[in-house]
Amino acid sequence: MKILFDTSYLLPFIKIKIESISDDILLNLLNNKSNEYYYSDLSLFELTAKAFKLIVDNNQINSQDLMIGIDAIQNDSRLQCITYIYNPLIIELAIEFKRIYNDTIDCIIFASAICNCDCIITMDLIFYENIKNNDTLLEKIQSINKNFKFWFNDLVNSQESIN
Repeated sequence: MKILFDTSYLLPFIKIKIESISDDILLNLLNNKSNEYYYSDLSLFELTAKAFKLIVDNNQINSQDLMIGIDAIQNDSRLQCITYIYNPLIIELAIEFKRIYNDTIDCIIFASAICNCDCIITMDLIFYENIKNNDTLLEKIQSINKNFKFWFNDLVNSQESIN
């Protein structure tokens, strides 16, 4: 199965703990070699923005933590980068998402996952609920990727289909 990590799950790479989730959840998942793992190039931007805020506001991390983390993501052979710029369908779907959800980056990341993967790992239940409550979007997603699934939070529960 092709799985895209939403940005939140990449935070441990830059020494930011994810509340209510085990520190080793990402490592355990990445060690499961039966799946392929992806991240969006926009997640690197989101990680950088989050790190800047934490560096400037309270020195929770430092610039070296950010650079080492980004380097680790880019050079981890278990992770592959997906960019949105080569697939116009991603942009079209992201624009449709933007009509129901205000976060442009999340719209592009979710659209990238749907157009390229089988599943997204995310903490964004609100975005998922907005999608589930929009029949037009559900039809569009199913026409692109009929079996796409969402996997939430601590990954204890099974994946959720949009069907």
